[in-house]
Formats: sequence, structure tokens, C-alpha cells
Amino acid sequence: MRFPLLQRAPLLRLTESDSTGSTFILIVILAIVAVVTLWIVLVGARVSPKPGTYSKGSFRKRAKKLKLTKPQIKLLEIVIAEMKFANPVRVLESPATLDKLLRQAMIRMEEQDIPAEEKELRKSVIYEIKQAIEANSSQGKIISSTLILPINTEVKIRAADGKTCVSYITSNMQNMLGMEMPGALNKEGAYPWPKGEELSVMFIRGGTDVYAYKTKVLGYKNVRGVLSVFTEHGRNLKQVQKRHAKRKKIGRPAVLYMVNIVETKVKRKPVRQAVVNKARSLLGSMQDISAGGCAIMAQNVVPKGSLVQVDFETMRGKPVTVYGKVRGLTPNPPRRKIIHVQFTNVSRKNMNAIRDFVYEYDT
Repeated sequence: MRFPLLQRAPLLRLTESDSTGSTFILIVILAIVAVVTLWIVLVGARVSPKPGTYSKGSFRKRAKKLKLTKPQIKLLEIVIAEMKFANPVRVLESPATLDKLLRQAMIRMEEQDIPAEEKELRKSVIYEIKQAIEANSSQGKIISSTLILPINTEVKIRAADGKTCVSYITSNMQNMLGMEMPGALNKEGAYPWPKGEELSVMFIRGGTDVYAYKTKVLGYKNVRGVLSVFTEHGRNLKQVQKRHAKRKKIGRPAVLYMVNIVETKVKRKPVRQAVVNKARSLLGSMQDISAGGCAIMAQNVVPKGSLVQVDFETMRGKPVTVYGKVRGLTPNPPRRKIIHVQFTNVSRKNMNAIRDFVYEYDT
């Protein structure tokens, strides 16, 4: 008996040409997968966060955006290699990571048998790297309120009449900010700024970021024996400037000497020469300093535009001499002024000493 429905169906047979085509397609697919896998591995290695794995091209591109020169980038790469530093790209992104690397490099350099002149040159380049990254980095957090400012923060106050003075924060409360009232009461025994008067205030954050805002006088009160003017908090802060060099308070004696330009003739040709007048000196107190200049408080002042030599110590036993130009004078009552000096000529050794103090890399 036959069962038509259960008859065996005819088998499908692959010809030799079909088999060859399938094999070819499989090989192509495997090749594509292999290429894609290799590409992923290579790209992953270039951006890998593992220690010592990074793209030099990407690193140099980032460094150039921070205005680093080719010699500075080369030295930074050498230091990274010598220190076997983990995740090199972080050096350009994190101030703390950069400080750690450069401080280690400085210690290593001091331990090496290198001529003093060569050490000063290397130190100078290291500090220039730090300064360039610091000045051109946009990683710093921009603050929006004076609520976070600590006590004793130095501020510059400008009144409606245009007069400016240096002060500092004496009190910081939730609804108001207290600053030392500069100067004494006027002849009528009244305060210099009436309630409601608008003041312009400026301060420096992090040594490089300059902020400014407008506020109004709320009243006056003694804070720990200091007569203070209380104002509204600044909530409309504007970062008006980013200084090229970080500043740091110093508070050490300084001596200024006037520098005169004397014209003489050499082989009948007029030659201008700077001569330091040691007979004319001025004693003051250096308030802050950076690689670009300093501020000195003194009772007697020198005219704006004067050329000066400044002698001081960054710390006991470390004398420094710089030459500069007086760029401005700021009243600092009762009878003193702040002399702002821009450096015009500083030796490499003295500049390194200043940066040692500012960045605290000195070993």
C-alpha cells in the first residue's frame, strides 16, 4: 500500500558554484569583522586612560591650544616619560595633576648633577609651562556670588566720585558683606558713603581671575574692633580679566631706588643708559607679587611712570632684585598708597626665585 502524503520529498543539492560563492561571502564577512575589531582596538588604545597610553598627536594638539611652544611641549613629554606619569592628558586638564608632575620633575632635577646655569634654564621653562597652562586654561570655575568669599579677601572699592581705595572683607553673612571702611569720618562726623550709594568693587580669585560687581551701601558697624561698611552681596559678578601670571601675598619689606636715564656719547654717538640712584631710596612693604609685577605699600610715593629698582626677599636669606616701571598708585588710608610696579627687567635666577615663592615648587 502506498501513502502518497508520506512520500520522500526530493533533496536540495548545492552545486559546486553555489558552495564557492557562500564560502567567498563568509570570508568577506569575517574580513570585515576583523578590520572593524582592529580599528576599535587601535582607537581604544589611542584614547585609553591606562597609564602611559595616549596619543601624542592629540596631546600636542591640546597643548598648542593652551599656547605652549614646541620646546615647552617637548620638555613636558620628556618629563612625562621620565616620571612614567599615569594618564598624561590629565596634566593639561587638572591643575593639581600638573602641579604634582612639575614638582616631582623639579625634585628630580635638583638631585641630578647639572650645572647651576642649566638648572636655572630648566626651572624657567618648567615655570613657563605652568604659567601658560594656568593663563590659558578654561577649567577654572567662574563664581557667581560673593557669598563664597573668605574673610580677609582683599578688595578694591571705587566710589561714585571716582575715588578708589584698597580694603578687605571683615564679615560675610547670608544677606550682607562687610568690608573695612577706608579712612576716617569726614569733618561733620558722617560716614563717607551714605546709605544707598552705589559702589563698584573688584577682587582677585585664584591669583589670576579678576572679578567686578556693583553693590549698594546698607550701613556701618564695628566688626572685631574694625569699623566696617556693609553692602549687598554681589550676585551679578563679571570676570573682567584673567591675569597672565598668578599673584600671591607676601608681606615683606622692600626698598625702591629711583632709576635715571642718562645719555652719554660713545664714539660720538648718543647712548642712553639706566643709572640707579642709590642716594634716593624709599622704604615700603611688599603686599603681593607675581612674575609680572608687584604691589608695594608706602607712605612716600614715586610719580607714575617712574623707573625703579626694587630690592626684597621672597623669604629670609633669599634676596631678589628687579627693575620695573610704576604703572599706578592706589590710595590706602589713612596716609599710605599702594605703588603698582610692572617688571621690565628681571634676571632668570631672580624670576625663578619669584616663581618658587608664588607656586611653592621650591625644594
